[in-house]
Amino acid sequence: MSKRLEELGYYIVHENPEIYVFFYPLGITVRKIQGLIRDKATDPVVISVTDDGSYVIPVIKEHRGGSILGGIIADLMGSQLILTSRTSQMGIYSVEEFAWINGLEIDSKVADLLNFKLVKNGKLKFYLEDKLDLKPVEGFEPTDRLENADFVIGEECAELPTLRPIRLAMGLGYTTNAPVEVLYFSAVSTMKSIHIHERRLDFIAVPELKRGDEKIKKIGNMLGASIIYVPLDQIRGRNQSTPSRVARERFGVEGVCEPSLEALGTKIVLKRTKRAYGVVTCLGVK
Repeated sequence: MSKRLEELGYYIVHENPEIYVFFYPLGITVRKIQGLIRDKATDPVVISVTDDGSYVIPVIKEHRGGSILGGIIADLMGSQLILTSRTSQMGIYSVEEFAWINGLEIDSKVADLLNFKLVKNGKLKFYLEDKLDLKPVEGFEPTDRLENADFVIGEECAELPTLRPIRLAMGLGYTTNAPVEVLYFSAVSTMKSIHIHERRLDFIAVPELKRGDEKIKKIGNMLGASIIYVPLDQIRGRNQSTPSRVARERFGVEGVCEPSLEALGTKIVLKRTKRAYGVVTCLGVK
């Protein structure tokens, strides 16, 4: 499982993880996490997988990533995902899950208030301040009138709870013979690896030497993302989780994927991952 998650770009760590995955009976998992649970806003996601791999159960923070990450693990293992939240029982996403798949940020206290209203009414209405390509989700309806909305998507709104868009940037490295279809598939697969709507990608970062390449411009148009050309002198001297031999030999850099995102000041959430035809991708948030 560690290997398969790393192949998707996840970091497998042994200290200070944001996500714990325990392959134990649920009772043992509960005992093991007793010292980890302190504050709802900062607690890690905890997922328990039964010994035989049949069931994947998000134990802590199901709303805030547990259901989505648990679903990814369940898909990889061919297991059944067990969800226990009220919204899951209703067959709808929570506010945090809606925010996750659409690349939005929300305060946990605001989320609690909105989830209470969601469970009570079965749906929420939102007002979109600026044009944003969102994935339609059952239980969440757009409205063109602010006074009819339960929350706003955009900048801070004094009248209503606000979900703020996160800027998502993808680092992309590829050779000149990589077909445009492979570039598109690689970008979409990267977004799916973390279960975020592919149309929420804001930027694609590539080395400046790709400036004349029409393929990357086409990919940007297809995904609605701006292309940022990063100069090599801003990439040089930066490390990458898995250094690229080709990048070292041709350009004298450790790689172009993660260093490009770091040069833009983003936090890398999916590390460099190999795709088809030598394409590599990584994903960052800002």
